[in-house]
Amino acid sequence: MIRYKQYHIQRVEHGHGRWTARITRADGQNVRTILPASEHTYLDTKPTMSAEEAEEFAKEGIDFGGIV
Repeated sequence: MIRYKQYHIQRVEHGHGRWTARITRADGQNVRTILPASEHTYLDTKPTMSAEEAEEFAKEGIDFGGIV
């Protein structure tokens, strides 16, 4: 698990060669999204072929994807 800004990103393998990244808040609060406006204990990225790609999707979501 890595810390990125105020979030934790954990790489998760779903079977052979399918990876997602799970985003949680470092302070334990819910992750909020702008559109649609909602709160979740965690968010998962879409499946990718590598752990590194999943982690990059998570960082992009935090930086540009409306996660607050």
